[in-house]
Amino acid sequence: MDVFLMISLATCATLIPLWLGHSYGLVRLVSPMHLLAYFCLFGFLVKVIAYAINPDLAFYRRFIDSPSAMPLGALYLTLFILAVCVGYRLACKTSDRGQNMAAAQAIAAGLSRRSLLSFGAFAVTLATIIVILRARGFEGLDAGALAGLNSAKQINVNADGIGATLAGIKSFFVIPKFAFILLLAHGVVTGQRRSQLLTGVLGALLVVIALVSGDRFELVELIIFAVATYMIVGGQLAPRTVVLGFVSICGMCWISAYMTSLRHGGDGQQLVRQIVGSTYFLDINAAVMMTHKVTPDSYLMGDSYTWWRFGWIPRAFWEAKPAIDLGVFFKRDVMGLDTGGAFNVTGPGEAFMNFGWAGIAVGGVLGWIYRKGEACLLSDQTTLRYGTAFLYPILFYPFIQATLQSSFSAFIVGAAAQGILILGIIAMCLKRYRLIPISPIQKGARYAV
Repeated sequence: MDVFLMISLATCATLIPLWLGHSYGLVRLVSPMHLLAYFCLFGFLVKVIAYAINPDLAFYRRFIDSPSAMPLGALYLTLFILAVCVGYRLACKTSDRGQNMAAAQAIAAGLSRRSLLSFGAFAVTLATIIVILRARGFEGLDAGALAGLNSAKQINVNADGIGATLAGIKSFFVIPKFAFILLLAHGVVTGQRRSQLLTGVLGALLVVIALVSGDRFELVELIIFAVATYMIVGGQLAPRTVVLGFVSICGMCWISAYMTSLRHGGDGQQLVRQIVGSTYFLDINAAVMMTHKVTPDSYLMGDSYTWWRFGWIPRAFWEAKPAIDLGVFFKRDVMGLDTGGAFNVTGPGEAFMNFGWAGIAVGGVLGWIYRKGEACLLSDQTTLRYGTAFLYPILFYPFIQATLQSSFSAFIVGAAAQGILILGIIAMCLKRYRLIPISPIQKGARYAV
């Protein structure tokens, strides 16, 4: 009975945001509600089905053996997701998708300094990779270095499990990522082969970045970047495009399996098993562990949402700086494990760690922010004036991912540093416009440089 109940909850929690995204989302396939549904699918529905078949796959079972833990965690996670949906729906207002798309197309078509953008992306990537390799003690980028980078993604700083992830250095990778998005948009809108070729080359470069970062979610990001950008500028789902997308996704899965083999010594075929038995995506395991382990006397009362205050200080100047990623606190202080690293705390988990069951209300706030952010960034007026439509994949999607899978403060610090670089690229490469009314009695407006 518990199994049927949990699968039913997970199914509802996946289908409701998917329906909302289809009905109210401002960008096809990758609106905030679509993304919520995808993260829920792989983190909740797929996992509870897998655990029903083989309970030993459940990550939480390594630490908790209570039979009531799983249903309680599933109930909390479902209520949190529904609260996100309610907040999103309440924030919905009428918006003209056609005008939004036309504005994004106009900005994409005016992309300038494409050669400089591409060259800069390659130069910055090469320099950043060299700095990372030297910081990690590697002399060159070979199979041994890749295995080391993927097996341990941080440099241990002290015995408390705090480590340096080189996140500040890796912030420079946002330059090739944003260049990929802009060149893809330009290639789709104008059909220029040169932009399309540069997009493909930059896509390959982003795969190298994923290998060096040792982060398989970089590959998920690459797929979302491509799909979101294509949809924002009005790309059509022609058969050729669908086939290309399918082949690309299969390729990303193969590379992800290869990264798994680098991390686990030839265990790449167990990629699916590892995903199911981990805390990736909008994870049910984190919800179970939170609702079972966190007690009212340990609630943070919103404190973790402000840890970004000291995140700006480089660890080179403050070696003992506390981790701003709540996952470290979750693993060490809640679960009692001092082996280093972190567990993905997830957005629902962070809310529970701060407010207990009242943290469900945080889901409503997040849903409202998701909709307002989506509408603001994709608006024709803000896109024409500031190029904001292309901030949706490069900044807003990572925000959604962080607030669903990771923790709030860790994202804020990284996004602030990346935002400066992104704004510099927009100022240098994007032609913006101002709206001018063509007549007091005519509807709509034209735009001019």
